[in-house]
Amino acid sequence: MSTISELAEKLRDSEYRKAFVASQINIGIPFQIRAMLKNRPGWTQETIAQHAQMLQPRISGLMTPGKTRPNIETLRRIAEAFDCGLIVRFAPFSELARWSEEFDPEAFSIPSFDEDTGFIDRKPLQSVSIFRGTEQPELGRRRTRKVRSSGSRRARTNVTAERRHHRELENNVLSIGASRPQALAIAS
Repeated sequence: MSTISELAEKLRDSEYRKAFVASQINIGIPFQIRAMLKNRPGWTQETIAQHAQMLQPRISGLMTPGKTRPNIETLRRIAEAFDCGLIVRFAPFSELARWSEEFDPEAFSIPSFDEDTGFIDRKPLQSVSIFRGTEQPELGRRRTRKVRSSGSRRARTNVTAERRHHRELENNVLSIGASRPQALAIAS
C-alpha cells in the first residue's frame, strides 16, 4: 500500500482529518518559513522581523512547530518580508495529502519577485493611446489603415478596425497569460 493510500485510509476518520489540517498549519508553515530563511544567504530571524515589522521572538515562535498559531495577517507580512506571494485557499483532502507527502523542506524554495522566472518571457506593459483621450496597455504592434472614403462607410470601417484591434489586443493579453475576463477588461 502506498503512503498516500495509507493516509487516505486514515483520513476516513473525521477526527483524524481535523488533526491533519491543523498539523499542516501548525507544522507545515513553520517548515516553509525555515526553508525560505535557509535559502536567503545572510538572512536571520532578525532580518525577517525587520522586513515584516515584527519582533524577532514572534518570528522565532512562528518558526517553531506548534508554538504559535499564525493568522492570515501575520502570514501576509511574512510573505511581504520574503517578497513572495501567499496563497490561502480551501482544497480537497487528496490535494492536501499530496502536498504533505511531497513537501521537502530541503528542496522548498520560493523566489522573491525579482528572482521569479515565471515572468521572464513577458514584455513590460507600455501605455499607448488607442482612441482619443484613452490610454490602454500596448501588447503588440498596432496596425493602422488609412480610410479614403467618407461618410457612413468610413464610420463603419473605423468601427470594424477598432473591433479588429480590440480582438488583437485581447489575443495579445491572453498570450501573456492573462485570463479571458482580464483580457476583455483591458481590451475594452
